[in-house]
Amino acid sequence: MIERVLIQKKNGEFPTVNGWVAWCGFDRKAYPISFFEWPDLRDGRVAVSPTTLVVGGVATVLHALRLLGAAPETIDFPELLRPYLGRRVWPATLGEVRARFTGDAAEPVFVKPREVHKAFDGAVWSAFRDLIPTAHHPDELAVWASDVVSFVSEWRYFVRRHEVIGVGHYNGDPFTAPDRDTVRGAVAAYRPAAPAAYGIDFGVTTDGRTVLVEVNDAYSLGHMGLRPVPYANMLEDRWVELVSRAHTA
Repeated sequence: MIERVLIQKKNGEFPTVNGWVAWCGFDRKAYPISFFEWPDLRDGRVAVSPTTLVVGGVATVLHALRLLGAAPETIDFPELLRPYLGRRVWPATLGEVRARFTGDAAEPVFVKPREVHKAFDGAVWSAFRDLIPTAHHPDELAVWASDVVSFVSEWRYFVRRHEVIGVGHYNGDPFTAPDRDTVRGAVAAYRPAAPAAYGIDFGVTTDGRTVLVEVNDAYSLGHMGLRPVPYANMLEDRWVELVSRAHTA
């Protein structure tokens, strides 16, 4: 049960629209709401408890969950959803990917962080120069590597309690939508292992296929047009699930 909500601000303002939408949702749900800034949470001046839902950026919410022993593992590419990827995706280290570009021209590869969220932005690497922005990261950094796919459009489906409750278009042609049966099949296939709330991203490729882009955990999910109360419900369900598991284990 949630007794109050803490929402992150920066210099007294909402740093993103996500915080504002969450505030609207929790306010309509009549929850007590307070605000905090990252240094206060980081330095222990903000008390966090299982019944205090923290809303903020991914790193901020993960920090709060770690304080409670409730931080989840990443769920980018669940095993149950691999048939929907439509491409090779494999775990690697930054050093392994770098090694591909030290000799002759290598095949382009898409690379994104695997465990350290937003250590760098996911991108297609096709030449040694593309590695320069990650030069300060160690070879041991865990990453995902995948074959390069060209998307015409990309969409996020919001799933709460195994039901799609909303959809948002975030890249490409807004008139090219994913195949609905493929999305429904993926949500059904993921059900045995799915969290209480999550976002599942699908894209349409240039050759007309509907393939999974990635899965995003709902503890700090961008709202992408989802209405305030449904958005707040997703944040709440996932927070409660995580802290409940941690304190009953």
